[in-house]
Amino acid sequence: MTTKPPTDPPPAGAAPPLITRTGWFWLAGIAVLFFALFGSVISRMFRIATDAQGGTWPALIKDVITTPWNHDWSHAVVVPLISGYFIYQHRHHLAATPTRVCLPGLAVFFAGLFSFAWWIFPGRNDMLQGYSMIVALFGLVLFLLGPRAMRVLWFPIFYLALAVKISDRFWEQIAWKLQLTAARCATVALQLLGIDADVQGSTISLGFMRQGLWVEEAMNVAEACSGLRMLMAFVALGTAMAYLMNRVWWQRLIMLALILPIAVLVNVGRVTVLGILFLTNKEMASGDFHTFVGMLMLIPAAVLFALLGWVLDHLLIADPTATRDTTTAPKAPASTLPDKPPATTFTPKRLILGLVAGVILTLTIGADYGLLLASSRPDVFDYDLPRSTIQGLLVLGLALLAAGLWGIRKLVKPESRPAGGPGPASLSIAVGILLAASASLSAVIQITRTVLIKEAVPLREPLYRIPEVAGEWEMISEDPPLGAEALQALGTNDYISRNYRHVDAQGNPIGPLARLHIAYYTGTPDTVPHVPDRCFVAGGIDPIGTAFTTLQLAGPAYRNTADVWTAHSRLNPAGVTIPADEFSATIFTFSQKDRPTLRSNVIYFFAANGKFLSTPDLVRAHGFDPRDRYSYYCKVEVGLFGIDDPQDAAEKASMFLSAIMPEVMACLPDWDRLTADSEQPATKASTPNPR
Repeated sequence: MTTKPPTDPPPAGAAPPLITRTGWFWLAGIAVLFFALFGSVISRMFRIATDAQGGTWPALIKDVITTPWNHDWSHAVVVPLISGYFIYQHRHHLAATPTRVCLPGLAVFFAGLFSFAWWIFPGRNDMLQGYSMIVALFGLVLFLLGPRAMRVLWFPIFYLALAVKISDRFWEQIAWKLQLTAARCATVALQLLGIDADVQGSTISLGFMRQGLWVEEAMNVAEACSGLRMLMAFVALGTAMAYLMNRVWWQRLIMLALILPIAVLVNVGRVTVLGILFLTNKEMASGDFHTFVGMLMLIPAAVLFALLGWVLDHLLIADPTATRDTTTAPKAPASTLPDKPPATTFTPKRLILGLVAGVILTLTIGADYGLLLASSRPDVFDYDLPRSTIQGLLVLGLALLAAGLWGIRKLVKPESRPAGGPGPASLSIAVGILLAASASLSAVIQITRTVLIKEAVPLREPLYRIPEVAGEWEMISEDPPLGAEALQALGTNDYISRNYRHVDAQGNPIGPLARLHIAYYTGTPDTVPHVPDRCFVAGGIDPIGTAFTTLQLAGPAYRNTADVWTAHSRLNPAGVTIPADEFSATIFTFSQKDRPTLRSNVIYFFAANGKFLSTPDLVRAHGFDPRDRYSYYCKVEVGLFGIDDPQDAAEKASMFLSAIMPEVMACLPDWDRLTADSEQPATKASTPNPR
């Protein structure tokens, strides 16, 4: 049996340093400028991973220490460390690899920069901002080191993409389907162990003897709403184990292809273990112990990946002399490695020329981008220019760009030769680009009044203060507080779940029950709340269809003055502003599996930054203006069980909401006041429901 050589054996003789003292100086400067340019994305990724909400870095660090981390994305903190370790593993190979400046990398660099600007506005997508940053980093490294070094460095750069939070719109479509698969497979595993188990959606029904009596209880897989927990942590772990070891390409492809099956298999094991614990101690299948078991699942996942790697290593025994080892230091022909490197001494002239060239190039490309944006989206700017003027300026800008690219090509020509490496011109060009990009982005943000990181704004009143009696509706019951696992799945501590009934003047029921669920979110515009057409399916119901309906708020409490709707509220006697008296909402129709002929409807919509919107996608697209300093949205959900006609359900929901919405709006932030008074402090985070 043959063994593979170490990942990166040190070459014979004195090993050249990977980074010189001067190189460390340039690396630190470029890193600081890169962080300054993409600081909003890096800060957002860090906040998501740690659940920290501090407004300043000291407050953020304090939150990291005192706040439980987001277990779904806490792996993001480790991802950069793994990338750095990969580079350390291959330091000798990189030190011996000839480098040269690669001008096409400059195009990739600018593509990432302006993609980042686009996804700030008008694109407005946090996930694609993060991916744009990685594209820019790839282009910057390609420009400075060339394609030969990128044969190693492409992996640690693109591995950073696993630290970027996937947009909930896509993430939940993947996670909840894998969750359903895990629940079904865990049910089969429990049945094979002789346990009476059945599954509906992601809810597992267990039958067992308790004190001599047959008991049937339901165990929700992560409370039926959390999806496959730590899925991205498994992906990050599997990818790291595939590439940190010295493997051939087909072995790595097999390991990558088996990441999702292993993640599902490990999660099936977790649910099976929790199901067994559920029979002996129900408390052990939920709460902190539930989360602890989920964290422990990384250990068997790592064991499975290691076992898979061992099998692949022994599947075929390759002759090491028959294949080229890509991890050993390359030896280039003498013709490509001259005795003396090209003249790229650090002269002040080359430094200044490179810095000026980078600034001018960035400003020129930025101006061209702004002119294109002004011609297609004139609403972005506070002033208008004639179309002919914009076109003329654009032609001039393109001409200047062509001249600038020609000058940069001449400037970095000595460093573009084999073994030329990054010299004073290319390094100062990179610094100039980053300086100009940071200054330009700051200027555009100031001009357009764009807010990169929205501030959280607290509720005016806690949701639990919504009156138990509203008009002709009175509360008959309230759900107990959710457990820690369910709260993490819900994504907020500000919520209520109540049941109301319609009564007459004597208090006699005269209509159906209305189940009210309200959840409030702030400072997280990219988060999607759990909506019924996913959570209810995970709970085991049969979906029938989703449609849109129109809700109407009416009654003596409402009045219209100068096209502004206000309403009287018991919580706020001065009155509250209502975004609209007529608006669209989503209606979801479903039936129970055991009673397929009995249909019910649930209606939901969102109050987001002073607007009523019917879907989570509309909340992202239209709920938050990029100029808004604050962000909040509130899901209002009304379940009308036993009413099979959607139109009838919409009418009953309108009656109920006409009575309850003034009190809901009295709890939500006063958006008119927030937008009118920019100095109003609203950085304090929402307080948890004390009950």
